[in-house]
Amino acid sequence: MILIITNRTDQTADWLILELERRGTTYARFNTEDYPVAASLIWTSDGRAALGWRDKVIDLSTVTAVWYRRPVPPDLSMWTTPERGRWALGESRAALEGVWRTQDALWVNHPDDNRTAGAKLEQLRRARSLGFTVPPTLVTNDAVSVRAFSAACGDQGVVCKPIEEGLLDLGDDEKVFFTSRFELAADDALDDFGPEPYLFQQFVPKHYDVRVNVIGDNVFATRIESQVTEKGQTDWRRAGSDATHAVEEFAPETAELCLALTRSYRLEFAAIDLAYTTDGYVFFEINPNGQWAWVEQLTGQPLRAAMADLLAAGRR
Repeated sequence: MILIITNRTDQTADWLILELERRGTTYARFNTEDYPVAASLIWTSDGRAALGWRDKVIDLSTVTAVWYRRPVPPDLSMWTTPERGRWALGESRAALEGVWRTQDALWVNHPDDNRTAGAKLEQLRRARSLGFTVPPTLVTNDAVSVRAFSAACGDQGVVCKPIEEGLLDLGDDEKVFFTSRFELAADDALDDFGPEPYLFQQFVPKHYDVRVNVIGDNVFATRIESQVTEKGQTDWRRAGSDATHAVEEFAPETAELCLALTRSYRLEFAAIDLAYTTDGYVFFEINPNGQWAWVEQLTGQPLRAAMADLLAAGRR
């Protein structure tokens, strides 16, 4: 039994489920916004654990693999007050996380491992220690340090990135915090920043970007022609449909580096962002729960089959 933990609107989960159904693979999909109001949890100290929702009851001892995809919390408005809702949500989350920590299965990936691997400062240092080239980086909320760092980067310049969350919830609107060039020529260049810290990095002149998807022992590298637009030069996502995608032929040692970094976090899946430059590959970040379906749809690489194979095999 494969357990897919996600939400109702996750189209990547829909896409993988089509493959599981084609193969006749047994699975259950748990949409976490149903919990706890429309879903039940049972756990006992003698080893019993079960989840129930709608007409399903899943004995968790039958689960051999878990795809921890895109869980979301329930709507707090279902409780009488926000304070009561926050408390109930915290208790519900703690119970569910406790169950996950006692679940003996293959995790792709375990939420605790995702949390560790998602720490951007630590991943930059770890990647460098393994042999990746990492751009000079500063994390600070101190304007004097930013100016000194910018001066040290010289004509190459500086970009600014979010440290953790790149999607800003603005109430009725959402805004993506893209990697952006940061100019310090004007005295008021830092006036728009709040007291919170930001991640600053020396700008990397690229030939192109590379998205690496590690699935089990498989490494799929994709070349993204991000430099076709001015905006895409700093963040390949902003190049949009103008950026063509193709299979990137990796040297074995580069693939092994990507595997080593993924394994060091006990991950079975990771999306790794690199850039190819005059001096070779440069590491930007590892995302333990990144999107990947679009890569197969644009390049034909068999990521969906690799994910289905990994989950069907269960614990290794």
